[in-house]
Amino acid sequence: MLTILSKFIVLPFYPVGLVLVFLLCGVVAIVFRKQKLGISLTISAGVLLYLFSSGPVPDFLVRSLEKRYLPSAAFPPATAIVLLSGGEVAKMPPRLYDEINAAGDRILYAARLARQHAAPRLIITGGNIDCLRSIKGSQAEASYRICTEQLGVDSSCIMLENRARTTYENGLFTKQLLDSLKLPPAIILVTSAIHMPRSVAIFKKLGMTVYPAPTDYLTDDPPQFKIIGLFPTSGALDNSSNALHEIYGIIAYKLLGRL
Repeated sequence: MLTILSKFIVLPFYPVGLVLVFLLCGVVAIVFRKQKLGISLTISAGVLLYLFSSGPVPDFLVRSLEKRYLPSAAFPPATAIVLLSGGEVAKMPPRLYDEINAAGDRILYAARLARQHAAPRLIITGGNIDCLRSIKGSQAEASYRICTEQLGVDSSCIMLENRARTTYENGLFTKQLLDSLKLPPAIILVTSAIHMPRSVAIFKKLGMTVYPAPTDYLTDDPPQFKIIGLFPTSGALDNSSNALHEIYGIIAYKLLGRL
């Protein structure tokens, strides 16, 4: 229940939530005859919406997270590749098969590493955290089916962790799994580049040796300036939301002593 509540509590602090809060406060101020305050709050809402939905601000927020870990062509010996689920869409009508979403590069990269034998096993971690609709099975199971049925990964090398609902639990339950098998906690960690700083910090805090394998980059290096980037887009707004989600997560986990 706490996990579900935390996902709703933070909504007013994402870009759209902040804009709505400013607009609501502006309307209330105008109703109570605070015209100047109301107008200022309304204008502020518009400015916030523009900043969070046009290129420079989203790019800065995303790049501040993505640049911390760069991709590698080779990795030291590791016990397992660990895939943090979240790139899958479970097969529900009208879908005939499991699909991937915008973070699907995680699955593609983990499958590629598994086929290249970067480590002897692939651990897929992720439970069912969808609180708005009923989905049979876990995120890890959906990723497993994609890896084995569509990407040609040998099922005998895959291990599933079906309980985790947060990144912290991904790390905790993965460590418990490795400990139960008396395996060294040295892993190749696969997740989206924007999610990697928080993930690496959590897994290291839990006592694991982590070799980051970031993927699913949202920005280019060096930055590519385009005039069209100065115009608001829903994609840029989404990038701002994703970056703030990670920043808030890092702050919260530090306050909880998990980083």
